[in-house]
Amino acid sequence: MKKAVITAKETVELQEFPMPEIREDQVLVKVKACGLCTFEQRYFTGGKEQYPFNGGHEVCGVVEQVGSRVASGIQPGDKVVVAAITRCGECYYCQRGMDNMCANGGDNPEPDTLWGPGGLSEYMVAEGYQVYKVSDEIDFSVGTLAEPLACVLRSVQKAHVTYGDTVVITGAGIMGLLHVKVAKLSGLKVIITEVDEARKATALRLGADRVVDPTKEDLLAVVREMTDGRGVEAVFYTAGGAKAAEQGINALAKGGTIVFYGAIYPKGTMSIDPNKIHYDEINFTGLVSTTKESFRESARMLSEGLIDVREFISEEVPLEQIDYAFRRAVSPDTYRVIVRL
Repeated sequence: MKKAVITAKETVELQEFPMPEIREDQVLVKVKACGLCTFEQRYFTGGKEQYPFNGGHEVCGVVEQVGSRVASGIQPGDKVVVAAITRCGECYYCQRGMDNMCANGGDNPEPDTLWGPGGLSEYMVAEGYQVYKVSDEIDFSVGTLAEPLACVLRSVQKAHVTYGDTVVITGAGIMGLLHVKVAKLSGLKVIITEVDEARKATALRLGADRVVDPTKEDLLAVVREMTDGRGVEAVFYTAGGAKAAEQGINALAKGGTIVFYGAIYPKGTMSIDPNKIHYDEINFTGLVSTTKESFRESARMLSEGLIDVREFISEEVPLEQIDYAFRRAVSPDTYRVIVRL
């Protein structure tokens, strides 16, 4: 079978490997589609250099084989999505119900050994707990967005917002726009910041109530105007750097929450008045990866057609053109490029 292996910066190869065998608690999945997230993109562009790397954690496919001890009821032939990030189930964080923070599930490979989630392959081996059945009606490419959608569902839930609240989302990339979709489903009023004209238009089309270009407009003035001077109940940082996060914090109402959904590259620092945190009881929280529950919710939403994510699929590319797929994925004019197998 073929695997797409990143062997060096901007170098990806299709390599042949023997068909994998599964243990009793594992599932063999025939991969049909796999998204190229920023996680994989950083290895391709050299932002991370742990090679050789077989990426692919946004996966949709068909069950080929099921181990005898898999208890989920998954059967050969089922259409599934795969939560490809591993959890040991035994570490301190897993035992506290924080499996997304698993101490043994990170990217710490042995030098010069092939590693990675493995979805950019014709077949992948998944643990039984990683595999979620979805409706036969959804397209394989749509299924790959179960993982990013699961992250965004957690993000909105962590803000503890309620119907009618107003929120700020920084950045109208795919993650910012997914936040718009989920926020509107949650009955929220949405202000989003963005400088790119095309993405501004997309944000408005997807339901954002106001788009602010922070290089031309005063975000705080817009927030005060739209909230009777109170500020917003939540801010979701998805992009824009430390300055965007700082502006978001200053836009919060008393008791508001900022969710650091995205990382800041390159690293930056913010200037924050500690008294705002004290007197306004501001809440800070971050988000890393999905949980089993958020992934279940995401798979259900896609299966039931409760959210439409098709417009985030910018291009579908066959595995044989994997180099082209990565070069398109890192281009700023795409949302998600999907590799089809």
